[in-house]
Amino acid sequence: MLLTEASSPAPLDSERQEQQRLQALQRYHILDTDPEVAFDRTVALAARLFRVPIALISLVDVQRQWFKACYGFDERQTDRSLSFCIHAVVANELLVVPDATLDARFQDNALVTGHHHIRFYAGAPLRTSDGQVLGTLCLLDTEPRARLTPDEGATLQDLADSVVSELEIRHSLQERTRSEALMSSVVQSSLDAIIVINATGEILDWNPAAELTFGWMKTEVIGRLYRDLVIPEALRLVHQTELQRYLNEGSMAMMGRRIEVVGLHHDGTEFPCEVVASPILLATETLFTMYIRDLRPQKQAEDALITSNNLLQAMVEGVPEALFVKDLNLRYVMINGAGADHLGRSQAKILGLTDHEIFPVVSAEQTTRRDREVLNSGEAQKYEVEDLLPTGRRRVFQSTKSVYRNAQGQIAGLIGLAIDMTEEKALALQIQEQNVTLETRVRERTQQLEESKLEMLNRLARAAEYRDDDTGQHVVRVATMVGRLAQVLGLTVEQIELMERAAPLHDLGKVGIPDRILLKPGRLDAEEVLEMRRHTEIGASILANGRSAVMRMAEEIARTHHERWDGTGYPRGLSGHAIPISGRIVAVADVLDALTSERPYKQAWSTQEALREIREQSGRQFDPAVVNALTQVLE
Repeated sequence: MLLTEASSPAPLDSERQEQQRLQALQRYHILDTDPEVAFDRTVALAARLFRVPIALISLVDVQRQWFKACYGFDERQTDRSLSFCIHAVVANELLVVPDATLDARFQDNALVTGHHHIRFYAGAPLRTSDGQVLGTLCLLDTEPRARLTPDEGATLQDLADSVVSELEIRHSLQERTRSEALMSSVVQSSLDAIIVINATGEILDWNPAAELTFGWMKTEVIGRLYRDLVIPEALRLVHQTELQRYLNEGSMAMMGRRIEVVGLHHDGTEFPCEVVASPILLATETLFTMYIRDLRPQKQAEDALITSNNLLQAMVEGVPEALFVKDLNLRYVMINGAGADHLGRSQAKILGLTDHEIFPVVSAEQTTRRDREVLNSGEAQKYEVEDLLPTGRRRVFQSTKSVYRNAQGQIAGLIGLAIDMTEEKALALQIQEQNVTLETRVRERTQQLEESKLEMLNRLARAAEYRDDDTGQHVVRVATMVGRLAQVLGLTVEQIELMERAAPLHDLGKVGIPDRILLKPGRLDAEEVLEMRRHTEIGASILANGRSAVMRMAEEIARTHHERWDGTGYPRGLSGHAIPISGRIVAVADVLDALTSERPYKQAWSTQEALREIREQSGRQFDPAVVNALTQVLE
């Protein structure tokens, strides 16, 4: 039939219905599976019955139609946009197209216009029991044909329904296989022994955990009596009586409840175990599943816990410092012997009391306040406190307190350790006073040495400047300008002072440059330029390994004040903010003074000329921010 616009579902409903349909299709796990005889037989039968060259079981996916079975058609899937079947799926009824070339929906379809040359189509929906249409059983011919008669349509739909029935059977088998595999996995991987017996007590199943628990292999026990293998001889009659009572009356002591009993190992040893019996009521017989847990590890753990508690108690009592535990009401629930000795009472006369019942008021209030902080926050505290003890002595303690929690993770109280630090504090104070005196002397001596070294290097830098500046004031002027630039740039007072003191050493390395190069009146050749550039590394090496901040700053400036903002400077080719701010500031101050000073090889420039030249190099040789700061200083 032709679909009309009015028969199409609303967009939102269509989208929701399509999602439900696709989910149903995925539920069958059929897409992209190998051919199966049952489905191949159906399309072959349909082709013979209706005398068509092509028959398909077509499943309509998100973007394709995939063929589970093909008769007379080589392709396993086509794009969904080419699908005739989607129209049958949406309409949810038999669709017959006598001549596709005369149908506006299909006349331009590639399956019609292309080499497939499809003309006739008939598709019956594959409708599941919950009303979802997965696809169609469809017939195709390369020649136009008459519409199907009502009987033919009903036959095609019956065949389509048989395909769905086969899908349902296939799905049920898959689910059954999955369920059996899951159950087998649970039984095989269970840590508890699982044994299945019949009403007479014969063993029908025996999992790997049962092999480990009782020492019998499965092949050894199948068909044998359960009681003879795993129940001590003295208890076998009781077991048999209980089993028979359930069969007669429907009740059994261990049925559905965990009961601790004694088990028998293959080697004859008996051991504690826990058993739960569960009946399986079948149509023809009653079976029992026995779930058995070996309690030996649990018993061993309990014994280990008792041993551990005894060991812990011995350790607690062996601690030479006060160790105690309080509950949420801040009552002592445990205190060791050392703690009791500090308080001048026996342990028995402390347990159950609070600090207000033991200590003087001031000490008790102080301790209680800190205890509440620990309990409320859940965070440990470590502090020193001077306590007035009940004995009247004043002692200094290093106290550590933290919470402990119950099995549910809730705070149940606090644990405290108080280390008497009175003697240690007195000794530490004495040592500290001696160290302060010693450190003061060492610091004063170190400072004197650093200042002497700095003074010597300053003089050496001045001496180097006298070689091409007969006043030797270049380094002073540079240092002054560095301080002004650093101030405009917003550096801290400490940074400004460091730079002002370190800047005079920026050209210290010139002491290692020959006069023939340093004082040459003309342009330096390439080799002389390389020699001149060595002064940065020479200066940095002289200043290296200084202990004071000034010496470290001086080394940084000496090495980096000839680096360029664009990365073409020396000695390391640093660029941008990789150049320390000290090097960027000194670079501008150094060039400004060099341009405005008269040297043997040049005349002095005016300040405006020098500023114009430096602005020209902003963003190339110099940091634009430092150039802007220079403009503010000079204007």
